[in-house]
Amino acid sequence: MNDSIRAMVLYEDPSFLIVDKPAGLPTVPLKDSPPDEETLLTQVGASFPEVLTVNGRNSWEGGMTHRLDTPTSGLVVIARSNEAYQRLLSTAQAGLFVKEYHARCSATERVMHPSFPPYPYEDPVHCGGREVAVGSLFRHWGEHRRAVRPVLSDSPRHILEKSSATWYLTRVFYGGMTLDGAHSFTCNLTAGFRHQVRAHLAWSGWPIDGDDTYGGMEGDTLALRAVGVEFPHPYTSQIIEVWADRQGVK
Repeated sequence: MNDSIRAMVLYEDPSFLIVDKPAGLPTVPLKDSPPDEETLLTQVGASFPEVLTVNGRNSWEGGMTHRLDTPTSGLVVIARSNEAYQRLLSTAQAGLFVKEYHARCSATERVMHPSFPPYPYEDPVHCGGREVAVGSLFRHWGEHRRAVRPVLSDSPRHILEKSSATWYLTRVFYGGMTLDGAHSFTCNLTAGFRHQVRAHLAWSGWPIDGDDTYGGMEGDTLALRAVGVEFPHPYTSQIIEVWADRQGVK
């Protein structure tokens, strides 16, 4: 595989690793993937084979505590033992595992997707700089159920029956215009669903550049990066804070 899409270990602890995944590299194999498919898990497992033996969410996912979409780059936390995995999982279930993303949208005006439910929250670009909490249930959508759609608590019963049991929240902060005229966003979440940040930003009217699944402007890459993680250490409870694009490991 091209060295430009090789992962980099940013933080190494006896119980876990924090790794920067490049865009274009799958996080884990699929259940029916060929055994020689290269993924973040297999790359990291070549140097840290213990991550491959962890009994994670699925047997083929090793110590991955969470996943990023293939076109999304950024930080992933990988457990190095079964006990560490369970402790990190409990931390996430308690809402103590914070992930931060940066995204951009080059649309000059809001793009409201016709197949999404009515958007009930403030427009993050024109709300006076306030953080906007975008929350929903989710349901799978489309061909092979590869996409998602937000679902509100007052949606029809037949839709609610097909939706997630958990309410997912994305805290969106508008960062202003970039030098090339795009809108920049910072998004924080503690619990994640498939395509959550992508779908919530598209629902707000600002789909991410390169995200043709949700109406984003055409681009060679998806303009979404997981830039930070913060969580208590699974054994010491010391707060671990790691950033991908600046000095800042605590």
